[in-house]
Amino acid sequence: MGIGHTRWATHGKPTELNAHPHSSMNAHVVHNGIIENYGELKKEFSENKFLSQTDTEVMVHLFDKFFEETKDSFQAFEKVIESVDGAYAILLITEKDDGKIFFAKKGSPLQIGTEKGEVFFASSDAPLIGLASEAIYLEDNTYGYVTIDEIKVFENGQETTFVKKALATSKFTAQKEGFTFFMEKEIYEQTNVLNDTILGRVDSEKVLFDEIDDDFFVGIEDITICACGTSYHAGLTASYLFGRLAKVKTTVEIASEFRYKDPVLRQNELFVVISQSGETADTLEALKMAKKAGLKTLAICNVDNSSIVRESDATLLTRAGIEKGVASTKAFSAQVTVLWLLALYVGQVKNRISLEDLKKEIKAIGKIKDVTKVDENLRNRIHRLSKRYLHGHGFFFIGRDLFFPLALEGALKLKEISYLHAEGYPSGEMKHGPIALVDSELFTIALMPETLLYDKTRSNVEELSARDSTICAITPTDFDLADDLIKTAKTNHPMLEFFEMMIVVQILSMEISIRLGNDVDMPRNLAKSVTVE
Repeated sequence: MGIGHTRWATHGKPTELNAHPHSSMNAHVVHNGIIENYGELKKEFSENKFLSQTDTEVMVHLFDKFFEETKDSFQAFEKVIESVDGAYAILLITEKDDGKIFFAKKGSPLQIGTEKGEVFFASSDAPLIGLASEAIYLEDNTYGYVTIDEIKVFENGQETTFVKKALATSKFTAQKEGFTFFMEKEIYEQTNVLNDTILGRVDSEKVLFDEIDDDFFVGIEDITICACGTSYHAGLTASYLFGRLAKVKTTVEIASEFRYKDPVLRQNELFVVISQSGETADTLEALKMAKKAGLKTLAICNVDNSSIVRESDATLLTRAGIEKGVASTKAFSAQVTVLWLLALYVGQVKNRISLEDLKKEIKAIGKIKDVTKVDENLRNRIHRLSKRYLHGHGFFFIGRDLFFPLALEGALKLKEISYLHAEGYPSGEMKHGPIALVDSELFTIALMPETLLYDKTRSNVEELSARDSTICAITPTDFDLADDLIKTAKTNHPMLEFFEMMIVVQILSMEISIRLGNDVDMPRNLAKSVTVE
């Protein structure tokens, strides 16, 4: 029996003293989340009791105190839970009750995997696959204990029931399969992943979503999309698609900002949340706010049975499979694909898109698998030119319309894994301030699709070139001013250009990171699932 934890310290530097488990005379604890009142609780003890700078350590000292009072380990654990405020997933073991692991969940993900003769705790399905055949998805404000023979779950002091659900039994998708990095593998497998995402959701003249009731969009006039990070960029992309294809006004919010801005929520808007893990703390709390306000809610998510999926009125799963690389690739492309389909679905059910245009879009969707297949000649070209981009004082990723969110995503990918400074901008914003930074050591990654505002974007890139920025143009056309030209295929649809350019910026970021000697899959200071505020 044992407990462990692989996340960094929320409070204090990531040092060995601040690493979990934290221990006291009687207890050892691991904790994901934030104990908001830890400063107040620490005042009950002398400072020399504490070895770490963390909020977590206060819980083991509380346990000692309450055990002295109650002489009962479970009662002591209950009192600890009653004393702490904040978000947490907690595991505690004590020599006073050998053979038990105590647990509690509030706001942070925690689930129990079971197999004959074994019990596991984890924050998601991925680490349990191959070890457990069933899982218990714990609800907020539940706690309890496990032994090798029994699982007890409590809420408000009363024992409660739980349901075991089957887990996938193969860990095949969590292996590198001959690739050097998970991120590399996940870039390459996007062509198959997106085929799975689309499967059963389109025919030649219609978009189909079995997960949504026929009357789901009745009374819905506006859409608010709420997400964080890469998922936010997918939401921004969707805002262009919903406006263009479904004629629906769409607002996109960063979840961590939305929660605290006293937002105006109206009953005729659909609240859409996007999350890879389904456990993103800020997005989950924003969803709860929308539910409380009486809005209809929809989740776009990669993980069934996750907190966001369970909380939403309806869910569209992205079917991306396990994504191990911290910097998202296939989860992003699957989100964008689902949102593209959803925009068409809304246009279809509200009669705001013609059958002719719908057929054109569906035909384009059928070609995603072709444009997302990695061309080895393209990969080798990006590898060769990446050596130019290892130094300098920053990157501008620029694009217009749909390609502005892709510029943001490209900049984020580079920041995450190379640790180089990068910014995404709308191309037309350059002259409104950022162009002051431009010189030969400022690299511009220009997204120049032929099918969407090419001349406007070209004009903006020419301005940057005239001021000596080093230009890397990603475009299907020849462009004489480019220092480096990454040629994409000619196509007749902006979204097909979007997906091919997405592959390019993902590979470019990865190649730069590899040349710099970084850990591509596990970049510093980051975690795959952001489960605390």
